[in-house]
Amino acid sequence: MNKNLIKNGAIALGCLIVVLSLLYAYRINTRNAVEVLAQNKKLINVLVMGSNVFHDNKHRFFAVLSVNPENNRTGITLLPPSLKIPLDRGGKKSVKLDEIDIDSFSKISRTLEAELKINVPFWVEIYATDVERLVDTLEGVDIFVLDQVRKIDGVRPGLNYFDGAKAVQYINSVEGGSVYRTYDRIQDILLSLYYNRERYRPLVSLKFISHLLTKIRTNMLDKELFSLSRIIFDEGDLQCIRAPGKLEDDGFYVIDDVATKIYEKEFLSSLVLGAAPDATIRVKVLNGTNIPGLAKKMRNALNREGVNVIEFGTSPYPFMDHTVIINQSGSTGDVRKIAELAGVTRVHHIVDSSQLSDALIIIGKDYAK
Repeated sequence: MNKNLIKNGAIALGCLIVVLSLLYAYRINTRNAVEVLAQNKKLINVLVMGSNVFHDNKHRFFAVLSVNPENNRTGITLLPPSLKIPLDRGGKKSVKLDEIDIDSFSKISRTLEAELKINVPFWVEIYATDVERLVDTLEGVDIFVLDQVRKIDGVRPGLNYFDGAKAVQYINSVEGGSVYRTYDRIQDILLSLYYNRERYRPLVSLKFISHLLTKIRTNMLDKELFSLSRIIFDEGDLQCIRAPGKLEDDGFYVIDDVATKIYEKEFLSSLVLGAAPDATIRVKVLNGTNIPGLAKKMRNALNREGVNVIEFGTSPYPFMDHTVIINQSGSTGDVRKIAELAGVTRVHHIVDSSQLSDALIIIGKDYAK
């Protein structure tokens, strides 16, 4: 009797395990956490970590991609590699962000939630080869060059076509190896792709996502990334920001309460509430022709519209046939507003965190007509 009872119990337990396994497999195959967040009107946050080559799952580039499905606004928060990550809840032991591997993602996520007030459930690892494959699959990216590139063969002032290999070379050719200048270059690529996303939208499909993920490590499913890409490719704006904070004497980059408030005001309010572009955007105007008076003419026109022109003068770059606006701050909404006020259709992206101006207008011969 006892043997039969044990046997029947074992069979029942086995059946239960099979049912639970099938249920788990079903939930894994049918889940789409991105769609759930979108339906609940929640921000979708993804930690993106990148390196040129594999190094024990540790990285040098870190950013949080934030997407608001309610208004299709997208934000990118660039994280310093030296960001302080506590290893325990008491904060007695900490490491820098670039010293921790993806197996400790929960510690990174906990820090971001505590200091930036954002919940980050997803992560993606990318390497230089992945960037090359992405850009090549999108059939290249057009990057506008002034004088920021000196070491890439075949690149000249003006609009240049970059394939995947050249895009990676552009990112890595920063003089002095400054991580923040490298972040500027990464933004140039991302902003150029985003601003011209109408051109790339027909290429994006579930098959496209699956192809990209063949060698990319992530905790997201193909269909979740596809759902995310569909939101990003809708009408909206992209805003980039470097995580505010300060570098302490011990080498840790710390986000304090003041920095958190700055982040909420300058980034989250725009991302969540869809706040209007900053009315105090700072613009620099340069005359890119040999026709005198054009910079002053543009400055006066922008001043009448309430735009803050902080400098105007003569361009040191080659003469321009067409007027262009250079996005230097990483906000497509701000530069789009300036383009509308100035009546300029050619918008390019050369982010420069060392500049006081948010946008640079270089006047071409067309403005004299």
